[in-house]
Amino acid sequence: RKTSLCVVTMHDDSDASRDDHRDDDDHDALTRRKPYPHDVATSREAKRALDLGPSDKIRHGRLANGVSFFVSSSAKPAKHAALALVVDVGSIAECEHERGVAHVVEHLAFRATAGYEHFEIVNFLESVGCEFGACQNAYTSMDETVYELTVPTERSEVLGTSLAILSEFARAVRISDEDVDAERGAVLEEWRMGRDARGRAAEAYWKELMAGSLYAERSPIGTEEIIRQANPQVFRDFYAKWYRPERMAVIASGDFIDLDDVVHMIEHTFSDLSPAPGQPEKSPIVHRPLIASHTEPRVVCHVDRELRGTAVTVTFKYPSTPVSTPYGYYLKTIEDVYKAALDNRLYRMMREPRPPFFNAGSLIEDATRTTTLMSLQAECAENRAVDGLAAVLREVARIRLHGISEQELKIAKARMLAETEQLYAEREQTYCENLRDELVGHYLRGDMVIGAEEEASLAQACVERVTREDVHEYAKKLNVQNSCVIRVQEGHKRTSESQMYEVIDKIHREEINGEINMSEVFKIPDALMDGDDLVAGSVTQTRFLSGLDMTEITLSNGMRVAIRVTDFLDDQVLIRGSARGGLSEVSQVDYIDARCSNMIAQELGIYGFRPDIFDGILAGKRAEVHANVSDMYYRSIRGEASPVDIEVALQCIHLLFAHDVGRANDPELLETLMQMQEEKIRSQSRDPDSNYSEVVRSLVYGRSYHGQRVTVQSLRKMNREKACAFFNACFLDPSEFTMIMVGAIDIESLIPLLEKYLASIPVANQDKLNAAFRNIQDQTKKLTPFPLKFPTHAIKRIVRAHMTEAFSKASITFPVRIANPDFAHGKPTLEGSMQLTMGKFNTVMTAAIIEKRLLALLRFKFGEIYTCEASASFNYQDPDVCGDTYRGDIMISFPCAPERGSELADLARQVVQELHENGPSEEDVNAVRECEIRDFEVSRAENSFWRDYIMGMYKSRLLRDVLGGDMDRLYEINEELRQQAIDSLSPDVVRCHLQTVMSMSNHVTVVLKPQRSLLKRVFVPSFETRGEALYSMVYLSGIAFAASTIMARFSKRQ
Repeated sequence: RKTSLCVVTMHDDSDASRDDHRDDDDHDALTRRKPYPHDVATSREAKRALDLGPSDKIRHGRLANGVSFFVSSSAKPAKHAALALVVDVGSIAECEHERGVAHVVEHLAFRATAGYEHFEIVNFLESVGCEFGACQNAYTSMDETVYELTVPTERSEVLGTSLAILSEFARAVRISDEDVDAERGAVLEEWRMGRDARGRAAEAYWKELMAGSLYAERSPIGTEEIIRQANPQVFRDFYAKWYRPERMAVIASGDFIDLDDVVHMIEHTFSDLSPAPGQPEKSPIVHRPLIASHTEPRVVCHVDRELRGTAVTVTFKYPSTPVSTPYGYYLKTIEDVYKAALDNRLYRMMREPRPPFFNAGSLIEDATRTTTLMSLQAECAENRAVDGLAAVLREVARIRLHGISEQELKIAKARMLAETEQLYAEREQTYCENLRDELVGHYLRGDMVIGAEEEASLAQACVERVTREDVHEYAKKLNVQNSCVIRVQEGHKRTSESQMYEVIDKIHREEINGEINMSEVFKIPDALMDGDDLVAGSVTQTRFLSGLDMTEITLSNGMRVAIRVTDFLDDQVLIRGSARGGLSEVSQVDYIDARCSNMIAQELGIYGFRPDIFDGILAGKRAEVHANVSDMYYRSIRGEASPVDIEVALQCIHLLFAHDVGRANDPELLETLMQMQEEKIRSQSRDPDSNYSEVVRSLVYGRSYHGQRVTVQSLRKMNREKACAFFNACFLDPSEFTMIMVGAIDIESLIPLLEKYLASIPVANQDKLNAAFRNIQDQTKKLTPFPLKFPTHAIKRIVRAHMTEAFSKASITFPVRIANPDFAHGKPTLEGSMQLTMGKFNTVMTAAIIEKRLLALLRFKFGEIYTCEASASFNYQDPDVCGDTYRGDIMISFPCAPERGSELADLARQVVQELHENGPSEEDVNAVRECEIRDFEVSRAENSFWRDYIMGMYKSRLLRDVLGGDMDRLYEINEELRQQAIDSLSPDVVRCHLQTVMSMSNHVTVVLKPQRSLLKRVFVPSFETRGEALYSMVYLSGIAFAASTIMARFSKRQ
């Protein structure tokens, strides 16, 4: 989305000079941008649809057969293009016997077409570095079906083949009886994945929202019966009827040399597209029903024992506003201002003593082509849904009666204007996927696409034009008597519908009687701090690292700052700070205090202000900073800022070190926080997924106190004062921290700010340092390893859980142990570190190959799963590698049918066994290699890549213990090693690596299954689970003992 604003390059050549001059021009243009020439609310021009643009970067038209096309230029990411085939038909066009057919057809497109056999399309995508997976390449909604590909553009034949694949989707999807039957299983698993507690609640609420409309009964996933049993001819008929050229658009957005060449490729590929044989000349009409309004509020109480909490949702429905004209854009802006003001109020209410809800927010979205939903949701205590509902309705009524204050309008506008500035600053750097999605919206709904520069000007005019009266007028239509639906969802039945109606009547009476007053105006300081009182430090050392194109600065208090100037995004500066020492250093007696310290500090305010006040101060500033002390080995700071707001971000970092969070100790506020956490803990115990994950974690990583689940009892033992003290100690000594700053930075103007805000942080008093971190202040001292205890033998565990709807999950975890070549030396060496790095890389590649194989077998061949994941992790390995092995794991996981978990887990182990013995195919290796190369190319053009890369280098023990701090040399080694790893990757390398680091006799398999009925557990016990067999023995023994006692008494009486 960006190119280079406020960037000072480190090289003095003519190109750099031209870049600097352009940056100055951009900055001047940003501050004196031309105003939008028309009144967006009242002018005649405001009601006219704007032309698609900018004209020099977009080609569009319609082929003779009716296919629309849109081709646009976008250079981000470089040498890539985002393609789409849009079909203007979705599940709303289905008849009763076709429910779910549109979605199944979308699945079948990737299985086979006339020109591509069994999943050859997937193989092609992977061969050019594109990933294929769940929800990544296509989607079906109620109103449309869209196929999406993101492909490299260096070779024209790749783009040509990709367009040819889209044309196959448009005309030649193979829908044989065998194809349909083979795909049913994967679609059923996708359907089952959406049937968890949240999915069931969402489906029930949607039906209530859309009651009386066909939309209520046309979920794209369809019904189980249709997916399982529909005649394949039904799918063929739907495809032939609706996949017609006049209902389609081809979209290509990317880094193209010549847009007209791409247009010619589309014309050549799609011009001969025609309706299927036997279809009428004219396309059938899709009837998209309007949602009927209603004057009486609808209420529903949804109870599901697996829900992770209690929530209240209030939704208002109204006709959608097309965003095809400046006036339509203006009306949407009014909605956004209302939402921002309302969210601000709800956030402040959450901060009150004993608030009616723990968390709340609003959302405005277009649910269908014809209907917009404005929803508010509040998370409440289990027995306080009625209070939460009353508070939400009262606040909506308050704005409807009195509007918003001038202060609220100012804050909302400031935030939105900041977004327009970002849009303008990054006007030349729109990602191709984003532009493709905008063009999809333009084709389907008529949404305006006018280019980032023009849109920024329009957005600014709309924001500045909005008045309090505009917002008040919008608020008036949000009334419970105007198409309102209210839901309470609970894990246990605590609220009745009659209680909900009583709340509605109560708020209505308060409104009529004038009992709802205006919102109070709250005081917001003008700035975070007065920097004039600071005693600035200084820069004591500066060095430029030419290999990394990075400047490293050491400040007078010992803090180190690494700065890399980029032109990837003109309005982004990323910040990351890190210091050695995390939770692994904390003793068991202090662990719960340390673990909860981040949560406590965030609630009290880590910058000297309550979070709601802090949020108001930063309104209009594009800066945010977050602190984290929950990592096992490091304390960290993460931030992001616009180049114009770097000073604000640095002020936050200064306050993080200077402020004592314990000063704001508010017992009532913290008690509310404890209640909220206890609610979460209790609700998680009802969730099958949470219990399953806990079993997996404890079996794989052991039962160390570091990884124990927080319980209500342990939470109540937490000492709040100690938690605050721990957080303070984590950010006490600036000399422990290395800060990374990457992005559109002017180093010359940044250095005085670093001296003022970071170098002025006082050097810590050693007596105040946390005892846990004193032992590691010396960089030669090693960090305390996490006590990772993987089982020494194979374990298989069945977890039974009560489920509302039956499903299963399986996970298989293999320990990875890479020999530490430097263990015998007692210190790291260059050769040993390179071997470890190569081992980690090969492990990650091996996991990718395992995932590819599992998808090929379980998804594509057998149709037993919808998705799976195989991932490599070294999260718990201590960075200093104290032991004789570098420890990690490869974990495989997938959801499946309730009766198939154990069998599919066995199949997955067989896949790994086969790879372990024989290695992968050349095709497997080439596919994962190509994906890795593409991902790396794209990532290198992102600030986040360099932020994390540089931080990883500073954490490297090789830098500290072997290279003497030579960052450029470490960078050279990393780049050479990575290229060597890519080039050397082969089937034999993977096979040898697997046989060396992973044993097939040592793994943990955990399968989640539905709980069996009581009668079966007692009289037909399954020995899969220890508890069930033991329970049966005890229960039957009890029955036998009771029977024998009765018989003895009867015999004695006789």
